[in-house]
Amino acid sequence: MKHVFSVLSIVSVAFFTLLLSTTGVSCKKGDDGPKGADGNANVVYSPWLSVTYARVVAGPGDTSFVATINAPKITDSVVASGAVHVYVNINTAASPEIMPLPFGTLVIPYISKGKIELDALGDFSTFTQGGQTYQQYRYVVIQGSTPARRDVNLDDYSSVKNFYNIPD
Repeated sequence: MKHVFSVLSIVSVAFFTLLLSTTGVSCKKGDDGPKGADGNANVVYSPWLSVTYARVVAGPGDTSFVATINAPKITDSVVASGAVHVYVNINTAASPEIMPLPFGTLVIPYISKGKIELDALGDFSTFTQGGQTYQQYRYVVIQGSTPARRDVNLDDYSSVKNFYNIPD
């Protein structure tokens, strides 16, 4: 009986396929929509940015350096319920060595709506040497949508890049 049922099923499918293909009845494929951007809807990131620090003298023997990165994607909502991570590539784009900030007490990022202020104990400005650019900065904005942590090491730029599909 099972053999008869299997043969009957195959014959039925073949019959209806033949019927639909010869009678002009078919499904119409809709128009393709525009290609969306790759990535994660809740994550935005900056390009690698050149940053210049300014020397600040607060008093005798009290010198620090400050830089500001304009970051319009940092909204009140992000400050309240999202996350912003800042990274510095201390080497070149061709041979990256990427470190998360804060970098000890040497460079500390302060996040607020629309900007990131970097306070440093030295001048960690982007510079060019031998035609290569060093010490560029990137920030990653993670919109708050679900109050749970995913399995990604936010201090490891390579892990963040892979997890959120961020290109170099």
